[in-house]
Amino acid sequence: MTPLVSIDIGRFYCCPCFPTDNYPTLIMGRLFAMSSDKPFSGGGMERQIYLAYDGSINADWVSRYAIRIAATFHNRRIILIHILDHSASRRRIDEKIAAIARECEVHGIECRSVIHDLDRDVFSSLLRLIPAGDNSYCLCGARIASRGRGFLAGTVSERLLRSRLFNVMAIRVVNPGLMGCPRTLLFPLAGHPRRFDAAMPFLRLFTSTPITLHLLRVIVVNPIQLRYISAEIARKKIAAGREYLHRVMREIEEEIADAPWHLDPHVVLSDNWAEEILVQAGKVRASMILLGATERSQPSRFFSSNRLEQILRNTPCDVGIYRKR
Repeated sequence: MTPLVSIDIGRFYCCPCFPTDNYPTLIMGRLFAMSSDKPFSGGGMERQIYLAYDGSINADWVSRYAIRIAATFHNRRIILIHILDHSASRRRIDEKIAAIARECEVHGIECRSVIHDLDRDVFSSLLRLIPAGDNSYCLCGARIASRGRGFLAGTVSERLLRSRLFNVMAIRVVNPGLMGCPRTLLFPLAGHPRRFDAAMPFLRLFTSTPITLHLLRVIVVNPIQLRYISAEIARKKIAAGREYLHRVMREIEEEIADAPWHLDPHVVLSDNWAEEILVQAGKVRASMILLGATERSQPSRFFSSNRLEQILRNTPCDVGIYRKR
């Protein structure tokens, strides 16, 4: 196997114009040495943001989410990783990464950037560089336009979500003017018995600013049954949904007691899960929808689902697809 740092293949470049050959490099005022055979440690037990950056405009927009989230971490650091797949010129990539580094500096965030040669494919290359574990958070992007292929299906981001090696959030940015700072979050929940366990680490990423958090429980009912459902049965289903959401709200308040949030529960009966999420996002004027891939019993169907692509295609706001390690 080719080492990560070598003379001809796998050479690291840290921040745009400073190639390294296994010697220390000064980045954003801090000195650190590259490892030749190990992924980044991410600061040991500290949570660490890794930005899988492909050089696209959507990746530029996702970088603003990375900057915002890094501000909530103790180390205030982003490790930006770009794999040289020749989809963009090296000069252009250097310019874009330099711009992100400048924006990080403005916000007091340390940016460590790594450009690495392709090893088999982009996905395999990223897995070699991002350490597995609960403290690693990888941010990546969806396609900016589906062009008949879907926004997530078949992408590197989908494979990262499937990997279950670290925490992953794939983001489709619809409103870049938010600058990665959504103020109204819509969190659809599937009623899992473990409630908010899988979502909690990702909710913590948005604790730095006041947010209105809309918790949504869509109870899916057969179209024929929905048409003829009695008022009594509908009330029972809605009451059960409300009880579930109130348990989740108590859990959130216990786990993140100091977050400047307003919690608002919503329960609806619907025969179309995806369409209802889009309707509710419009009603509450959500600036971001957060969907948990682990909320489905069969994740493989979740990623290939037309309903997921329907949400990504028709969303009025940014969408984050997350999956806990």
